[in-house]
Amino acid sequence: MSRYRAGEHLPYFCTITILDWVPVFIDARTIDPLVDSLRFSREKKGVQLFAFVVMPNHLHLIAAADDLHAVMRDFKRFTSRTIHERLVADGRETILTWLQRAAQAARRERGEFSFWQDGFHPQAITSRAMFEQKLAYLHGNPVRKGLVATPEDWWYGSAAWYAGRKPACMEMDLLEF
Repeated sequence: MSRYRAGEHLPYFCTITILDWVPVFIDARTIDPLVDSLRFSREKKGVQLFAFVVMPNHLHLIAAADDLHAVMRDFKRFTSRTIHERLVADGRETILTWLQRAAQAARRERGEFSFWQDGFHPQAITSRAMFEQKLAYLHGNPVRKGLVATPEDWWYGSAAWYAGRKPACMEMDLLEF
């Protein structure tokens, strides 16, 4: 676990969403590529990952990097390809058709598979209070959606790590203000 002081580069609260909010992240086959890519970004690309949660149709994270835009671009490109391959291999035609229609509605007729909505909506986190508010929002998402009773019960997020549960989905970096 590394330590990070705000001000070196600001951490950002980011959201990336599947086209048309299609609920694709419903099992390990589609969620694991996201978690693996976050882990890779943290371990090999210098991303500081402070929190995350994977929901059925979107992902929230709090992160910092030298070039967060490039990191998010690469993350979205890689996960889009990997998840598309898994959906095809698993014969999930309904989801693939839904995504294709969403891409057409978004006027993405480039002939390639589209998965993510454009952008990642970064919001700079400039204070401890703001970090704690975003962390509570992010960790509370699975509870608000009725997926679990407590944030720590959701495996695909950082709440269990913050609660000190072992094992946790992955280790986070500590943000110090």
